[in-house]
Amino acid sequence: MAASRSPGASRARIAGESVAVLIGTAVNGVAAYAYIAVGTRTYGDAAMAPVAVLWTFWAVSVALFTFPIQHWAIRRISVDGDTAGVGGAVPRLSAVAVAVAAAIALAAWLWRGTLFAEGSAGWPLLVFAVMAGSAFTGLQRGVLSGRGRYYATAANIAAENLLRLGLAVVIAAMSDSVLLFATALAFGPLVAVFWPEAVRLPLREPSRESPLGFLGGLAGGILVAQVILNAGPVVLQAIGGSAAAVTGLFLALALFRAPYLLALGVATRATEPLTRLVLSGDCRAVRRVATRIAASSLVAAAAGLAGGYLAGPWLIDLVFAPGTPPRAAVVAWIAAGTALALGGLGLVLVLTAGGRTAEIQVAWLFGLVAGAVALLAWRGDPTGRVVAAFVVAELSGWLGLLGFIRRR
Repeated sequence: MAASRSPGASRARIAGESVAVLIGTAVNGVAAYAYIAVGTRTYGDAAMAPVAVLWTFWAVSVALFTFPIQHWAIRRISVDGDTAGVGGAVPRLSAVAVAVAAAIALAAWLWRGTLFAEGSAGWPLLVFAVMAGSAFTGLQRGVLSGRGRYYATAANIAAENLLRLGLAVVIAAMSDSVLLFATALAFGPLVAVFWPEAVRLPLREPSRESPLGFLGGLAGGILVAQVILNAGPVVLQAIGGSAAAVTGLFLALALFRAPYLLALGVATRATEPLTRLVLSGDCRAVRRVATRIAASSLVAAAAGLAGGYLAGPWLIDLVFAPGTPPRAAVVAWIAAGTALALGGLGLVLVLTAGGRTAEIQVAWLFGLVAGAVALLAWRGDPTGRVVAAFVVAELSGWLGLLGFIRRR
């Protein structure tokens, strides 16, 4: 009788942990928006421009460090059965993270006048702190999740931006310095004090397996995927789109990107069971999972295409109240493309579980090249060209990921 209840109990546990991580991710996102709101209301839009630039560096560091290190640690612990492999790799991993963060901070210092409109060295130092801290954050979440502590992971995700928000409120009430306000972004990773077990790892023996190849492939792939997902407004501006069209495209992407951002957090709960499935050697089961992910994303893309066309402009007007909402066709294809991006994330997790991160990078580079070709070849108005390139890039990357999974 107990055995018969076990699968149901396991599914209930996984569902509960997934919901917890989803809530933690949602709280993290709301706190991030609140941080921006506090800054703009206190200092004004123009004064917050350097913070927006710093925020962009932070977003890049999440793709370069947080997501890859987190999922590498989960997979490594699942394969090893303990944290020794992760702990042994920490010195080498830390050295690489610090070196990369320092190189990017040096570039920010050299172009500080252009990026931050002032010569203060404080902004490049914050770039270094935010980027190095993102690596530390990825390690925390990966170790907690790898040890099966998903409720603690959810709390850790939520606490990161809640800590930033709390510090920001205090600083805004006490200081007129935007630079000081921006330092709150560097303090998020310090939530580790509440979960010391997340960073208390065995460091006695160096790992025999370097994590750099795994992390390089995953970081490169995720970074390219984020460029495809987010670069549309910049590209449209560059090829001569009107200000209203650029804003409309940005709002459509912001609205339909929300499920993807939530899925990035929930993905934390998927890596461990997928890794165990891969380790079982059941290739048919792995292919079935990939097929279900692919089929679901196609259904979601079709639903997004129809729903975006019928109700997308109205929904954008309701949420953002722009002067002129984007055209229905634009919203429809953006909804379809972001659904494919969501499916692509699921396929990325399958390849990550198998340690095949180089293929992730190749697939998204293929998508990027296909999108660039579509942008150059497509005839029509600038908005139509950018939207077509976006959909082609997402579909091509999605097909590449699925092809790599089914090939082996």
